Amino acid sequence: MSKIKEMTLIALLSAILTISKEILAFLPNIELVSFLLILFARHFKLAHSLLIATIFCFLQIVLYGFGDWSIMYFIMWNGLVLISYHTKNIFKNEYQLALFSGAFGLVFGMFFSFFYLIFSFEAALAYWLKGLFFDLIHGVGNYLIMLVLYEKTDKYIGEIFKDL
Repeated sequence: MSKIKEMTLIALLSAILTISKEILAFLPNIELVSFLLILFARHFKLAHSLLIATIFCFLQIVLYGFGDWSIMYFIMWNGLVLISYHTKNIFKNEYQLALFSGAFGLVFGMFFSFFYLIFSFEAALAYWLKGLFFDLIHGVGNYLIMLVLYEKTDKYIGEIFKDL
């Protein structure tokens, strides 16, 4: 695949992440970003998948401004890509991937609370506990999305990326 096609695909996939997040923004912590990044990491080169996640994070800052969440977005989404890429031979079916994706959703808010350790352990714990209900929604949502969408979407994405 030519560099121009490759760059276009990276830009398009980054935009799809952003658009999918915005379309589902009315549902708290229900998103396709985790699902799509896991699939991209399974089928795309690691550097390209990381670039897609990074562009998505920059686009979120453009839309919402820079906040205390911004740095963690880069860490969490690129971390998801790294783990997904390196475990693609371990998680082989939609049930294993659903558990992995669900677990990611459950710990997402916990990692954001680490920022508050600067102030105190109590502040970090309070931040995490305040958002625990939303982490549960995130985990269950990720789990169900992977179970429902994995099979056909994985085959489709595999076809798109077969020449890369």
